[in-house]
Amino acid sequence: MHVVIFEPCPSGHRFTYVKRVVEALRGLPVRLTLATGPGVRETPSFRQQLAPISDAFEVVDSFPQADPKHKFSYGWNTARAVARAARELEADHLIVPAGDGVTEMLGAARSLGFASLGNTELEALLLTVSWVYLEPGSMKRALRRHAWIRTNIASGARRLHTIDPMLLLAEPLPEPLRSRVVLAPDPVDALTDVSLVEARRRLGVPEDGRLVSAVGRLDERKGVDLLVRAFASARLGPSDRLLLVGQHAPEVLSLLRTEAASLVESGRILSIDGYVTDEQMNLAIAAADLVGVTYRRHVGSASFLIRSAAQGRPVLTSDRGWLGVTCGRFGLGTSCNVRDPDALRHSLEHALEHAHEHRPHPASARFVEFHSIENAARFWSQRLRERLQLRDAQEPRTWEWVLETALPLTGREQVR
Repeated sequence: MHVVIFEPCPSGHRFTYVKRVVEALRGLPVRLTLATGPGVRETPSFRQQLAPISDAFEVVDSFPQADPKHKFSYGWNTARAVARAARELEADHLIVPAGDGVTEMLGAARSLGFASLGNTELEALLLTVSWVYLEPGSMKRALRRHAWIRTNIASGARRLHTIDPMLLLAEPLPEPLRSRVVLAPDPVDALTDVSLVEARRRLGVPEDGRLVSAVGRLDERKGVDLLVRAFASARLGPSDRLLLVGQHAPEVLSLLRTEAASLVESGRILSIDGYVTDEQMNLAIAAADLVGVTYRRHVGSASFLIRSAAQGRPVLTSDRGWLGVTCGRFGLGTSCNVRDPDALRHSLEHALEHAHEHRPHPASARFVEFHSIENAARFWSQRLRERLQLRDAQEPRTWEWVLETALPLTGREQVR
């Protein structure tokens, strides 16, 4: 059986998801091909994520990238490229690990006769389901929901993974979509055997004092500017530090050179700017007393909250959407209105003061196990095992299993 993984764009976490799919399938009796874009083998993300396992798949790099920032054109062009890959590569099974906007446009294109998958079975991952975060009962939400359902049905996808549990808090989906949608893990690895002091030593940061870490793509959307300003105004000790690890957006660099320049010069704010490996990101979390996940505009899952839970570090995060609900249901730390400077400053002071007292809630153990790499592999291999008539080595841990021990919703959660 020929399995094609379609991902022409190397930005963000996209090749990380490709890696997880490859790892899940490489032991099956299938031929794997990565359909991607020209020149991606020279990118840092390919070298870090996929080069070490490149013996497991072939590469066809004739599918040009579309810019994900332009959602309509990205979805339309990528959907048509998916159909082209299915046809030209004669795929028996095609997996799209970043299908947001693509499956909807594929459904629209197929309805218009522009994109045929032939006999290829499609499986895709949806990172976010944006209509879930719109005002309940609004016309906009109803229309977006209707369009999302109709186009995803028309896409022909046999299985749609989603890593956004907020979909389960929305109104039920109709058949045949309901039976195709599976709530799947957002897999992370973690350094569970590295101490706080050892992590700081390996990162080359001071070993004394208390440390707040922010990791990943550091920009205003992730609320890094809010965290920097809250840290600058908080009543903290001289050895309390903020560590920023990951690609710094221009607005964050500007902030560090202006408002926060004195804190950078004094060593209170530590900056590691640029592409960082998974190990460096995990070390930044292991080194922290508190992890800042203060995203101001975010829908869907956030891997750094999961990574923090896996390493037993408390988080400071938003009280809205997936972040707020997840933090509360699994006792992962402190949530607040991150857009309120006073609320964020007070929450930072309180969370850091009590960080040493943090003990993960028992429910967080199931949350972490659900999002493990091993469990994610069971999800990604499940449908192909069915097609190949192979028994599952172990049934996946489901989200329903996770919720058996979760704390109840209080009714105060802000879904939007």
